Amino acid sequence: MLLLGTCNPRGEAESYNGLYYTAGELAAMVSNRTLQGIPVKAEHTGNAVGLVVSGFLDSSGALQCVMEIEDHTVEGAIAGGFVKDGVAADLSLGYSVDVQNTDNKLKAGAKKMLEISIVRKGARQGCHIHAFQARNSPVVFKTPTPEPAAAARALQPGKGQGTGHAWDCFNIDCY
Repeated sequence: MLLLGTCNPRGEAESYNGLYYTAGELAAMVSNRTLQGIPVKAEHTGNAVGLVVSGFLDSSGALQCVMEIEDHTVEGAIAGGFVKDGVAADLSLGYSVDVQNTDNKLKAGAKKMLEISIVRKGARQGCHIHAFQARNSPVVFKTPTPEPAAAARALQPGKGQGTGHAWDCFNIDCY
């Protein structure tokens, strides 16, 4: 099963000193492709139920990810069922932050992405699963997509680089 969703809202300003990602950090993750292969979990626990296939920033600067859920495993099938049934409709990032104490002031240092979780209720506003596609099935849109015109174009035959398949814009050839 493939999922598309907002994993992080628009990044904070570069002058921001805190635990959230800045816009520059999000852009670096996308351009360096560091999101590819990041584990996908259910509620930040247990074994991975899938992997991140692709990440990109939408026009608002929010981090969007395409994830593949391994629905041939028990854990993956359960997580996929939660998405299909609307039980788990949000996404949440799991990452570490190197916090340093200098001159009695805390400074947020490097952040390291550990996992992205499918959750019932995410902590950050707007971090929802927007669409999913089970194997050999049509795309199902769960919530309004952040950029509905772009999503609609991706679904039209002959648009993009492939056969008009909904996920052609992500260069995924396994579905």
